Amino acid sequence: MSPEMIAVLLLLAGFGLLFLEILLPTAGVLGFLAAVMLISSVTYGFMKCSFGMGTALLVIAVGIVPFVIALAVKVWPHTPIGKMILLDSATDEIAHSNKNSLVELVGRQGIAQSRLLPGGVAEIDGRRWDVVIIGPVADQGDLIEVVEVEGNRIMVSRVDDDAAEPEKPVVEETTESLSSRNDAIFEDDPFA
Repeated sequence: MSPEMIAVLLLLAGFGLLFLEILLPTAGVLGFLAAVMLISSVTYGFMKCSFGMGTALLVIAVGIVPFVIALAVKVWPHTPIGKMILLDSATDEIAHSNKNSLVELVGRQGIAQSRLLPGGVAEIDGRRWDVVIIGPVADQGDLIEVVEVEGNRIMVSRVDDDAAEPEKPVVEETTESLSSRNDAIFEDDPFA
């Protein structure tokens, strides 16, 4: 076997081990062996072959390794092992469902469970949420309304007490005088 063939086989073995490092969780063992194979290939090319062969192997290794690492970063999370380790698909689904449920809160009203300065806790639809108030401070027990959702932040505003309270029934004014009320009260007074 020629020295050039050995150098090329070392280079291919290094890339093969680097590819396996992407697919298998070896804690970097195969990555370390891949680096050793690639460096050995370049060194063997310079020492046993020619300067041109060593330079060609160096250019190939330096040019392809970053591409393989970038590909690994892009592809590895989608492999079965990457999904098992990173759990990104589950977190994406949870984050998506949480965002949808937060958006549904816009326009709903709740009660501040703590003083909102500007952050605090509010109860909306029977659930406690961390909220941030826009505008004046709300005290505990104040009525708030969700006005916006920014990412995971629920923005609320304080609802004025006048707007929140139901209309009071109109009491008809009576023309009855105070003296006639006193007469009605003391009419049956046993001490009079």
